Amino acid sequence: MRRIATTLMLSLSLVLTLAPAATAVPDADLTVSGQWALLSDDPATVALVGKYTCGPYPGGVPDRGVIDLSVDQRVNGAIRRGTGYLTPTVCDGTPQWFAAGVTTVDGSAFRRATATWSASGYVEGPGGLQHGAVPPTTIQIR
Repeated sequence: MRRIATTLMLSLSLVLTLAPAATAVPDADLTVSGQWALLSDDPATVALVGKYTCGPYPGGVPDRGVIDLSVDQRVNGAIRRGTGYLTPTVCDGTPQWFAAGVTTVDGSAFRRATATWSASGYVEGPGGLQHGAVPPTTIQIR
């Protein structure tokens, strides 16, 4: 009985010694904030300007990721829905500015007025996956 317990303890110690160390997961999740929505020369597109924060990942760079963006606006009772995206390139734990085009799906024009924007996305790098979402939030198209 004593021999079995000793063998079991030695086996467990060997497994723990040879097992790779767990990779630390970055502390924060992906966050996105929209600061402005600017009507472009093509009124079917707005430039959504804001900041995202992710990481920190080693070297400050994620392996992959995307943040999907949408802008919705009610014009004369109809909803104008635009979509766009951005690819995070820096994930060092500090806020990064972005400007991303968001274009209506049907080519209809946005107007300089109140709209809502939302976001959903992820980044992945050494140490883990981060994701984040922003529910529909009021913004002024200028």
